[in-house]
Amino acid sequence: MKLLLIISLILAVAIGTQARVNNDFNNCSEYFYRAHVPSGFQGIAKSDLFDRKKLPEGINVNDLSSPAYICQTFNGSNRFATLYDRGRRMPLYSAYIMDVKASESEKTCKRVNTFRVEPQLAYRGVTENMEFAMDARSGLQKYNWDKKIGERKEENRPMYLLRTSQALDYDYGNTTYDRGHLNPCGHHTVSRDEYKATFTLTNAVPMVPEINRVWSVYENEMIKMLTDQNEKIYVITGIVPGNVPIKEGGLSAPTHVWNAYCHVDKNGKRKGVGAAHVQNTMGSKIRKFNNIGEFQEELQKLLGVINIELFSNGCKPEK
Repeated sequence: MKLLLIISLILAVAIGTQARVNNDFNNCSEYFYRAHVPSGFQGIAKSDLFDRKKLPEGINVNDLSSPAYICQTFNGSNRFATLYDRGRRMPLYSAYIMDVKASESEKTCKRVNTFRVEPQLAYRGVTENMEFAMDARSGLQKYNWDKKIGERKEENRPMYLLRTSQALDYDYGNTTYDRGHLNPCGHHTVSRDEYKATFTLTNAVPMVPEINRVWSVYENEMIKMLTDQNEKIYVITGIVPGNVPIKEGGLSAPTHVWNAYCHVDKNGKRKGVGAAHVQNTMGSKIRKFNNIGEFQEELQKLLGVINIELFSNGCKPEK
C-alpha cells in the first residue's frame, strides 16, 4: 500500500512539472474532437528567429523546433491548445471547446490593454503559466541567476529572449492592426479562467479592425448553437500566413482568418458542422461552408498544402 502511494506521488510530481510548451499536444488533446490533432499544418511554420551563432546559454536547441505545441496554461490548468509558428511569431491555429451560454450577451467580452505572453517559448524550464511580459522578464532573470547564466551577452537578456521567441504588445503599437483573437473571449463564460486565458499574444494575430469586427459577428452567431451545456462545440480557428509586415521589421498580417467547428451532443453524437474564412482586407465578406470536406479542400488551396484533416473522420455522424 505504501509502495503504491509513493509511486502515485512520484507520478503526480512528474505530471505536474511537465512543460506545457512541447513537441506535441499529448498533454492537452482534450481540446480536439476525439483527440484528433489536425494534420497538414506541420510544414507551414518557419524556423525560429534565434541567431544560431549566438544562441542563449539556457536554451536547448532541441526545444526550438517550429511549430511549437502550446497547451495554454492559466492558473496551473490547461485552457486551450495553440500551434505556434516560432518564425512568424504568431499562432497558426488555436483549438478550444466553446463554453459560453447561448443566453449570455457578447457585450460581456471586454478588451484589455495588455496581453500575456508565454515564458516557456524562451526557456522550457520556467513557469508553465502565461504571464504579463514584466512578470515573465522577472522569471527569466531568476532562471538565469539560478543557472548562473550571465546577462552581459545580449542573447541571454530576458527581453531579448522574449522578443525573439514571440510577439509582444510593442509589435502592435503604432500600427493600424488589432490583436485579433483566434480563440475569442466571447466563446467563454466571463467568470471562467478560460475567458481570461484568451488574452495572450500567442493566441493573437494582426487583423484589420474592420475585419476583426466582421469576424466577431460570425463568432457571436456561433454562440446561439450552444443551448445545452452538456453538449460540446469543438472549434479550431487559424490563419493563412501573409508576407506584408504591419510595420518595418515587424509581424506580417495573415491573408485570411478561418474557422471550423464540430458540434456534438452529450453522448458525443454529431449535431452539426460548419466552417468559414475571410480575407484580412477591408471590404471582405465571410464565406461560409456547411461541408468540412469542401472547406478542407479550400483551405489546402489557400495554404498551398495537401492532406489537411481538421477533425477525426471529418466529424461525420457515426453509423
